[in-house]
Amino acid sequence: MATYTGFHSSKEYFSALLRAPKIVAQRAFLTKSFQQQDEDRIHAGEMKRVLGAFDLICIGVGLMLGAGVFVTTGAVAASDAGPAVILSYLVAGFSALLSSLCYAEFSANMPLAGGAYSYISAVFGEYLAWITVANLILEYILANAAVIRGFSPYFAMLINKQPENLVMAHQSYILDWFAFGWVILLTIMLVLGTKESAMFNLVVTIIHVILVVFIIIAGFVKSDHTNAQPFTPFGVRGLFNGAAIVFFSFIGFDAVATSAEEVKNPKRDLPLGILGALGIVTACYILMSAALVTMVPINAIDGGASFAAAFEYVNLVWAKYIVALGALLGIITGTLVGMYAVSRIIAAVSRQHLLPPFLARVHKRFGTPYIATILQGVATAVIALFTSFDELIHLVSGSTSRPRVYFVSSSQ
Repeated sequence: MATYTGFHSSKEYFSALLRAPKIVAQRAFLTKSFQQQDEDRIHAGEMKRVLGAFDLICIGVGLMLGAGVFVTTGAVAASDAGPAVILSYLVAGFSALLSSLCYAEFSANMPLAGGAYSYISAVFGEYLAWITVANLILEYILANAAVIRGFSPYFAMLINKQPENLVMAHQSYILDWFAFGWVILLTIMLVLGTKESAMFNLVVTIIHVILVVFIIIAGFVKSDHTNAQPFTPFGVRGLFNGAAIVFFSFIGFDAVATSAEEVKNPKRDLPLGILGALGIVTACYILMSAALVTMVPINAIDGGASFAAAFEYVNLVWAKYIVALGALLGIITGTLVGMYAVSRIIAAVSRQHLLPPFLARVHKRFGTPYIATILQGVATAVIALFTSFDELIHLVSGSTSRPRVYFVSSSQ
């Protein structure tokens, strides 16, 4: 029986569709070792190794420490866990640590841009890897569009405008040109170079973390420990229900693994980047939730704009602008890193010829997979322009990352 290891041109790829049933049967459980995948990487073109451990930490923090924490914390505290949301973040952080250890080990031993796809392909074969990566690409693109759709509401808060003033109604659509413009701008930045994009992300992430620290300090200055009583009004069950919800605030550490081919010292820097980013984000989440539940009584927590409403409750109205600015920075870095990750995944899959191989081409000057980057950027921009935030959230919920985490963990 002949073994099909891939296609050498787009023409060959499309002609092979006629033999799809036979090819699927032969390739379903075909595994590729690291050495074989590394040969494909060299053949497609090598990316520039320009990233260090600190760059990787900022990439992870930039994606995970987004605007969601400003909403999720209050919603979980008000409806699920109460002040015990502090422990919910601790439990969720520990669960994320177990998954991140798998990614840290795999990324150090298999420094390839495909991330979860490369690991699953090497252990379980191309069929399960393809199912996982198809879900993963869809999840990233929809999530990136959803995140950037949050820019206009927070920008409206920052400049004291109504969100409706920053979008355009056209027939049954609410067009968000701010979201569209930001995606195009970030796509151009990613095409022009990884080092430049990482430097932009580093600067914005540092400013974002400083603002988060300021929010934490301002919250503790106005804190009253009696507001956190009773600590577990919804019981232990509520604590773990809250942990299940806030766990999604930790999704993103896997994006660090997709940068493996652009890291100077993968064996050392990738584990440091993944675990370092997770540690910083977990600490920020726990401290932010502690500041919120001690600043405001449980029955006064706003399940929507929780931090902005909390600062108004303690007569620090001006602090809501700091919250809005912090959320905006988190939205920008979250979208940038999310788009960076999915472009590397598309490139890695294309090297295996499970997508047209031209998508894996690396620009000779910039050292980036420019076609994959432009493709996902255009897709994200169009979706973000026409699709509302609520609709995108429902779509993202249907494209969960749990199968990916399961298969990666099972590969150990």
